[in-house]
Amino acid sequence: MLNIAALKKEWKDLTSHERFEQIVSRVIMLFIEVVIVYSLVLVAIELVKDVILSPDFVGVELLQDVFGSLLTVLILLEFNHSIATSLVNRSGILQTRVVVLIAILVVARKIILLDFKTATVENLAGVAGVALALGVLYWLLSLGGGASPSTAETLPKPDKQ
Repeated sequence: MLNIAALKKEWKDLTSHERFEQIVSRVIMLFIEVVIVYSLVLVAIELVKDVILSPDFVGVELLQDVFGSLLTVLILLEFNHSIATSLVNRSGILQTRVVVLIAILVVARKIILLDFKTATVENLAGVAGVALALGVLYWLLSLGGGASPSTAETLPKPDKQ
């Protein structure tokens, strides 16, 4: 998604703030990509070590650790993809809906990795409250996300009586 030729063509038309945003966004993407590669290497090492050295690889705790690490890499990939998409669409670096979706993924990861044997009622209620709040927030964003200035101009005008 890093199209240098297209960026060179558009560079002249960008304002100084848009240029700054492009540079910062690409640096952030580079940092995230380094973290993704590092995390992937750690997951691969952990997986090989667990499969070769541990006879109890199918144990619940070990599988949860590996699965949690894989989910972390997937969350990082989604975050990186959202920045790349915003760069291509020139829609601004932070899209509220995408941030909420990533937060929902993080909460889902937390729920999947939660040890229900040792979890307290307060802990479960807190995670449930956060999940409910994020779900409601995403629903509200979906209700209000359809009207933008470009689509508002094309909507039919109400008849005046």
